[in-house]
This record gives sequence, C-alpha cells and structure tokens, in this order.
Amino acid sequence: MKAISIKMGLWMLAGFIVFFLLMWAMSLGHVSELRFFNGAIQIFCLNRAIKTYYALHPEYISNYMSGVLQGIGASAIGVTGFAIFMIIFLKSDPVLMDKIVQSSQMKDYLNPLTASLFILTEGLMIGIIGSYFLTRIHNMNTIKE
Repeated sequence: MKAISIKMGLWMLAGFIVFFLLMWAMSLGHVSELRFFNGAIQIFCLNRAIKTYYALHPEYISNYMSGVLQGIGASAIGVTGFAIFMIIFLKSDPVLMDKIVQSSQMKDYLNPLTASLFILTEGLMIGIIGSYFLTRIHNMNTIKE
C-alpha cells in the first residue's frame, strides 16, 4: 500500500516541479490562476494511485477507506515535497516573491513560508476531497461491472 502512495506521490511532485519550472521559464510563475493545472496533475496521480491499489487488491474494493488513504498518502508526499521546494525556490528568487506579493491581497503577511503553507493547505484539501470522490466513483463503476 505504501509503495503505491510513495511512487505516485513522487510522480505528483515531479509533475508539480516540472510544470512550475516551465511556467517560471516563460515568466508566468507569479500567475496564481495556473494552480488549476496543479490540481489536474494531482487528480490524475490520485486516480492512478487508487486504480493501481484496487487492481492489486480487489478484495478491498468495497472498503472505500483504503482507496481514500491511498490518495491521501500520495498527496501528502507530493504536496509536502512541492511546498518545501517552493520555500527554497522563493527564498532564492526574491524577484518572483515580490511579484507574488504585489499580486496578492495579503501583501504584509506573505513570505516564502506563508506562501508555501497556502500551497500545502490547498493541496492537502484537494487530496482529501479528490481521493474520496475518486474512490467512490471507482467503486460505483466496479459495482456496475
């Protein structure tokens, strides 16, 4: 169970970092609306983790908690790793941090740590909610078959 979460969490982390570096290289790193694509990367990896787990353990298909925990584990690895990456990146690129601060409503309170905490919170919430819904959808499709 843990191996699937670790593998998909690392793929998720790699997707987040590659996408961010691509946007940064195109001078779009400060556009917060691009977080939507991080959500798409995360949902894709969650779906793969849940499907892989149920393919290897079909006896747990009726137990949706195992699927949810699979997704939460993958999200915890991917999102926490990306938050740590962003702390380091934003500390090393004050120009990008300044662009983010200028486009934010929380100018006085935003620094690399708080910006990364927002990323962590948002990512973990997407992980919890997304895992639950993906597990239920997967279980419904399996029961129909």
